[in-house]
Amino acid sequence: MITLIPMDPSDFDAYLALSIVEYADDKIRSGNWHPEEALDRSRQEFEKLLFVGLQTPNQFIYTVFDEERDQKLGMLWVNVPMAAPHREAFIFDFRIDEAFRGQGFGKKALLALDEILIRMGVESVGLHVFAFNTTALELYKRVGYEITNINMRKVYTASAVKSSGA
Repeated sequence: MITLIPMDPSDFDAYLALSIVEYADDKIRSGNWHPEEALDRSRQEFEKLLFVGLQTPNQFIYTVFDEERDQKLGMLWVNVPMAAPHREAFIFDFRIDEAFRGQGFGKKALLALDEILIRMGVESVGLHVFAFNTTALELYKRVGYEITNINMRKVYTASAVKSSGA
C-alpha cells in the first residue's frame, strides 16, 4: 500500500538541495529563465515558499512510502491554505524516484493525496507541469486533472534579431 507520510527532517535538506537545482534546470529548459540567473532565482523561490522549512504554515511535504516494501519512493509537496473559506490546494512538487517510475506508484500517490485533501476539506487541487514533461502530463490526466491554461512562446535566434535591424 502506498501512503504519504510527513517528510522526516533528515530527508528535507537533501530534498531541498536537489530540488533547487532541478527546478532551475527545468526553468532553463522551458525557456523561462536564463542559465546565469536560474540557480539564484530557484533558491529565492524555495526560501520564500518554505521560509521555515518543514514547519512553514500551509505547506505539507510528504514522503511517498510503500508499506509492503518498507521503501521510500519519492516525495510530494502540497500547499493548502487552511484559513481560506474555499480551500484550493496546489501541488508544488511531486516526484517518484527514477528506480520506481513506470510501476503505478505515481498514480497511487496522487490517489492517496486525494484522500488526505478531501479529509482536509479541500475543494480542488491544481498543479503546474512543464510542457516537456509529457509523462507527468499523461499521469495527471489519467487521475482526473484537466488542462486549464496553455502558455506558448516563440524564440527568435540572435541572427534573426540582428538581421531585422533591432
